[in-house]
Amino acid sequence: MAPVTSNILIIAGDADGNLGDRAILHSMVEQLRSLAPDIHISCLSSTPETLTTGLRVTAIRRGMGGMLQLIGAALRADLVLCGGGGLFQDDDSLIKMPYWAARVLLVRACCRRIIGYSLGVGPLSAMTSRLCARIAFRCMERVSTRDPIARNTATALTPRNVELLPDPALALAAAPRDEAMRLLEHHAIPLDGRPLVGVAVRRWFPPAPRLIPHSLASRIRPGSSSPLDSSERMCALLARTLDRLVQQHEAHIVFLPTYNVAHEGDDQLCGMIQNRMERHSSSLLRIHDPRLYKAVSGELAVLLGGRMHPTILAAGAGTPIVGLAYNPKFSGFFTLLGLDDHVMDVVDFVESERHAELADMVTDMMRKKPDFTPYMAAARRSMDSFNREILEAG
Repeated sequence: MAPVTSNILIIAGDADGNLGDRAILHSMVEQLRSLAPDIHISCLSSTPETLTTGLRVTAIRRGMGGMLQLIGAALRADLVLCGGGGLFQDDDSLIKMPYWAARVLLVRACCRRIIGYSLGVGPLSAMTSRLCARIAFRCMERVSTRDPIARNTATALTPRNVELLPDPALALAAAPRDEAMRLLEHHAIPLDGRPLVGVAVRRWFPPAPRLIPHSLASRIRPGSSSPLDSSERMCALLARTLDRLVQQHEAHIVFLPTYNVAHEGDDQLCGMIQNRMERHSSSLLRIHDPRLYKAVSGELAVLLGGRMHPTILAAGAGTPIVGLAYNPKFSGFFTLLGLDDHVMDVVDFVESERHAELADMVTDMMRKKPDFTPYMAAARRSMDSFNREILEAG
């Protein structure tokens, strides 16, 4: 059956600043166009002139300045996709879920078809967050989440059947391998057989309810954008973990930060860890293109991920992964891959100083070299089937 849907609006995360959200958007566009080459796709962006390069999408400026354009796009759309990514959660801010509920209500007033697309759902600790999630789900024709933990959270908040749809970034096409090799050579990263250990981490904040999200707090209180605050101990412990890996395996550490804007500062954090290491065998790469990031991930012996999407991109490239989890979504993804015993809670890591155990976990994963091919093939089939259904429905 030929696609009925011809105009789609995507409302998602921070694809301008966050490489993970950018990977989701690129992959969604890539997959939808493979089924409907002429489909018109619109998305939101703070930097439309750079985000849309090569995507063939219409970019709508975020914020009040683009509100009329957003309403117009929603009125013209046959379908609005909300997702993917970890949108429905309140571990960063108590106003995040009300914000997303308001956004979904706005587009629902303009377009009758909204689908929750591979959503990350949870944690939703506050009653107000759960209420807002209920409202958002009620506006949706279908609800899908990216892992079983998110599905369980969503199921408690909607009478709809909550489907499981793998994260779109898993299916993102990697850049050609020679591009990755040229980048590694340009940065003098050894390609002589020594294991390359990738590291992608984020700041650690002790669990606490917050009203103001970090992105806004950094504008109000510029000092809050510094990664020095609660992450000092984590940096020191990670440096010891990585020193141990260099000593044991003659490894070279490749820091691969993915959220390098001021209020997140992944690259600053990686630099702090690098400076604390006693063994000087490391490099830091800032990669903007998610396809190139995935290709580079494919050259690693293992990736230690403290953010979700570096682990997703690495696993999609067939690279072993270890998780340093800052919320339950890590466990959801690692469970899907059968890697429940290769993810460590960051609070436990810091408070119990489990740096040696984390190094052993990375070593074990390098030795095991699990095969993700069967899961990736099944994930692609699931995504293809779901996309065909939503495009063919009217």
